[in-house]
Amino acid sequence: MDTTFPEPALRRVAVARYAAGERPCDICREFQRSRQWLNKWWNEFCRHPSTDFGDHSRRPQTSPQQTSTEMERAIVAVRKAREAGRTPQTQFGLIGSPTIRSDLKRLEYKELPSVSTIQRILAAYGLTHPIGVSEETAEYPWPLAWVPNAIHATDIITRHLRGGQVIQNIHTIDHYSHAVYLSQQLTKTSDTICQFLREAWAKLGLPFFHQTDNEGIFSGGHTHVRVLGKVVRLCLFCGVEPIFIPEYEAKRNYQIETFHGLWSRGFWSRCLFSNVEEVQTKVPHFTKWYHTEYCPPALNEKTPQQMHQTFKPFRLTSQLEKLIPAGRLPITTGRIHVIRKVDVQGTVTLFNESWSLHKKWIGEYVWAVIDTAQQHIDFWHLPESNADWIHLKTRTFHLEEPVRKLLPEFYRNRQRCRERIPG
Repeated sequence: MDTTFPEPALRRVAVARYAAGERPCDICREFQRSRQWLNKWWNEFCRHPSTDFGDHSRRPQTSPQQTSTEMERAIVAVRKAREAGRTPQTQFGLIGSPTIRSDLKRLEYKELPSVSTIQRILAAYGLTHPIGVSEETAEYPWPLAWVPNAIHATDIITRHLRGGQVIQNIHTIDHYSHAVYLSQQLTKTSDTICQFLREAWAKLGLPFFHQTDNEGIFSGGHTHVRVLGKVVRLCLFCGVEPIFIPEYEAKRNYQIETFHGLWSRGFWSRCLFSNVEEVQTKVPHFTKWYHTEYCPPALNEKTPQQMHQTFKPFRLTSQLEKLIPAGRLPITTGRIHVIRKVDVQGTVTLFNESWSLHKKWIGEYVWAVIDTAQQHIDFWHLPESNADWIHLKTRTFHLEEPVRKLLPEFYRNRQRCRERIPG
């Protein structure tokens, strides 16, 4: 018989002839196949009468080397705990695959996966850092302050008192004048930050923009999509536009990070504090020295106080404070800014949602502007510091709750803001 027909067709004909009662030896001789071959496909037909007589995958049905679901969950949990840094054991140190493997060993897990397997699992769950986050591989769109209170930056530096008590040192700095406002708290929550900002704005004045990193207490958390947390809502209610720097790039908040270093050297490391009240008692002395005697390198031999001599800030007065409702704040019309570096898939993630851009932007920084009134998001790119912004795309950013108008008492002329920020 001509055996140039497709193999599945030969198998089908052979089985049909065997089922009709033809002798197996005659079929095998004509088809030039073994008796085992005929038995195999006859048994296949008996088990699955609808078979197409095609070849089956030779991939094993089970894989002894496959990482268990339990182990994957443990790897993800350890990585997230390391990232959060909420315990003395995870507050400092590395977060990479070798460290995670060491943690799993201390937890007495058996048959530990290799470092490369752990890295692969982290990548599958989206827990790896973007390529080149620590390298200057692209033009960064620095937001530049043009007057006092144009841009404030807030960050938290955690320290321990003698005996182990934790102190959360919350610092805000004005980018232009380098004026600061400091507070010391025992807890680090969004409510704590909101109260701190109200106090800072009463002292320094309301900024046009408020810059932070992507910690959950600032953004609203890392669980729900398009979540706008308490800090974001407070900013919008008071006419302040939040700016979130790229993830894992603390250097983009270098003004406040530089102040942290000065504060650590000139204040914290020179005193031995017993309790938070003692810290709070001595902080005003340091703050006075900083504002009246210290000349930050960027101010050309001027003090922060001198930079404020002729400036009249728009402060959060007691009258304005009364306009802020108690409880959950509404979403107010305004703009939210998020700076991100495009990953190797050509996407960026903000407010727990991924947005696809063209792959030609991989490795470049983009500036996303969310307009809560129009409920859309615009993506912009700045190729060079002295170039014009390039508009990449606009997408809908639907919010599930009503958006309130900005109260007239908080309205300020933002013409100069629009000249420096995209959108």
